[in-house]
Amino acid sequence: MTIQIGKYQLEFSSEVRTILLGHRQLGRADPEAGGIVLGRLFEDRISICRLSVPTELDKRSRSYFERHRISGQSIVEYEFFNSSGQINYFGEWHTHPEASPTPSSRDIKMIREQFKLNTLNMDFLLLLIQGYSHLFIAVLDKSGIASASVPHPQ
Repeated sequence: MTIQIGKYQLEFSSEVRTILLGHRQLGRADPEAGGIVLGRLFEDRISICRLSVPTELDKRSRSYFERHRISGQSIVEYEFFNSSGQINYFGEWHTHPEASPTPSSRDIKMIREQFKLNTLNMDFLLLLIQGYSHLFIAVLDKSGIASASVPHPQ
């Protein structure tokens, strides 16, 4: 699946699509899931090739997800090292218990803080939010946030 958002072309691997679909909150009590977005950059083409999945250390409820920082950083470092620096941290993903998700003020604050405070190898960050039927995608860079909502990836 390939999606154009602003100047960026995003490509989603089949593994990533499977993880997103598999973690939709379809059951009434399903907690939010989430993790890290990893991939490769080819000029303005972003290849999203990996997503981390929730761990027992993450905080989760029906309408809340907080990734454990230390385990998340370990994943980023592992992928970067084992790919000879080719796979990088691109942002965060999580689910919402709604059909067509929109980011909460907490979601926007989190991704802006990540962009401002972290040492990044890229000049952008991604925020993915998977709902029942749609995927919300935001790209944050120095010019602001560009976003789109698309039917869930097949």
